[in-house]
Amino acid sequence: PAVEPGTVLFEDCFDPPTQGWGTMKREEGLIGFGYGGMVFTVDLPDTVLWSVNGDQWMDTRIEVDGMLVDGSADDFLGVICRYQDDENFYAFLVSNDGYYGIIKYFDGRMAVLPENGLMQYTDVIRQGVALNHIQAVCQGDELRLSVNDSLLIEITDISFSSGRAGLIAGSHTDESVMVLFDNMAVYQP
Repeated sequence: PAVEPGTVLFEDCFDPPTQGWGTMKREEGLIGFGYGGMVFTVDLPDTVLWSVNGDQWMDTRIEVDGMLVDGSADDFLGVICRYQDDENFYAFLVSNDGYYGIIKYFDGRMAVLPENGLMQYTDVIRQGVALNHIQAVCQGDELRLSVNDSLLIEITDISFSSGRAGLIAGSHTDESVMVLFDNMAVYQP
């Protein structure tokens, strides 16, 4: 059945008890709960961690607050939409040194969209230990990333038409990075 635009499909403020999220603790880092939110700690360079939750949706607007808690600003955090499996999904990323981009994992290979693109810089992203509000829209073949209520990029891609939503974080440096997510909501766009 048709769902009215603006309808909340899923939400989590990460207050106990939280259920359905994948958590882990390994050499690469950990995903868990603390500080009133969901915490990702990435301990190895060039490492990406993610967790997904909720149902399968076609069109979504995903919103979350994210911030660097500790470590290098040469990191990234963001949201996942249309998650098929660990090798196929879209990720909408921001870094705490001001860069952003939409990433496609397709058959386990990562590409910045549009194809052969690069992460771009903006001063809209609050840098360092600062809160950023991230909004990702996956609607039809349109993918849009907004940060702090400013549209940063809008592209089209038809690789995935539905999937689950999630959170993602990673680091490029040898220094451990800890990021915190709070107030996640998935809406019908």
